[in-house]
Formats: sequence, structure tokens, C-alpha cells
Amino acid sequence: MENKHSTDGIAEDLIRSFVQVASAEMHAKTLLEKRVSELENGLIDLETDLESQLQKIADFKEEIITLAEVRRTDMLYLFELYGSRGDKEKWCTVKHLAMAMMTAFEAWQASDHDEVLLSAALTKNKLFIKAITQFLGVEITECAACFADIIKGGENVDET
Repeated sequence: MENKHSTDGIAEDLIRSFVQVASAEMHAKTLLEKRVSELENGLIDLETDLESQLQKIADFKEEIITLAEVRRTDMLYLFELYGSRGDKEKWCTVKHLAMAMMTAFEAWQASDHDEVLLSAALTKNKLFIKAITQFLGVEITECAACFADIIKGGENVDET
């Protein structure tokens, strides 16, 4: 028996996957920047710890490269899953909005449930959903539930 909705389920999972990998990529970049800043500002004793710190920097660079390759593979597979009918020029917009959306959500989580931060995270989520639908070439909607329904083959979707 063929699962007619497997492509759409795969798409949902790949979107979640590449968003999380992009977030990990961003986190590794932040750790690299932090380590370099600590070295430049004398916060690490270079006489006793230089070699291990340089190794950590090299490890962060390698991690960033690996994560970027994994994210790119997911994004390309996702794009091709829909027969490349979308707008590949939205690639970077999708990547950046994915990171912005997750970073804004994490800012809200770190706050004491600040409503302004939650509103900003939800706005960025809408922008991400719009960009990913353009990237994939499916009906554009800012509503995540509607988008999920569309890629599952839903018809007559009312935006909420």
C-alpha cells in the first residue's frame, strides 16, 4: 500500500530538521565568536592554555562546516521534493528567517514570558512560513497550521 502523503510528511520533518540544524549552526558560530573574543580580550591565559583554545576554535570551525553541509542537504532535498517548482532565490531568506524565528523563540523562553518577545517570535514565524511556501512553490500562507494542512494535500483551507 502506497502512502500518498509521505512526501508531505517528509517535507514537514525536513523543515523541522533544517531549522534545528540551522539553529545549531548559529549556536556553534556564537561559541566560536565568544572564544575568539575571550582570546582577543585577555580573558584566557594564553601562556598555559593557548594550544587547547586554538584546538577548540578549530573544532568549532569544523562543526560549523559540518552543520552547514547537513542543513544545505536538507534544504536542497526539500526543494527538489516539490519538483523544484518553487523560488530557489528564497534560499537565503528561508535560512535567515529560520534562524531568526528560533532565536526569537529562545529569547522569549529566556524571558519571564515577555509578551512583546512572544509577539516578535510569532511575527518571525509568520515571515518564515511565508518564505518557505514561496521557496517550495506551494500556496502562500502565514498560518503554520494552514501551511501544514496545505502540504498534506488539504483543500479549501481557511487562514486563521
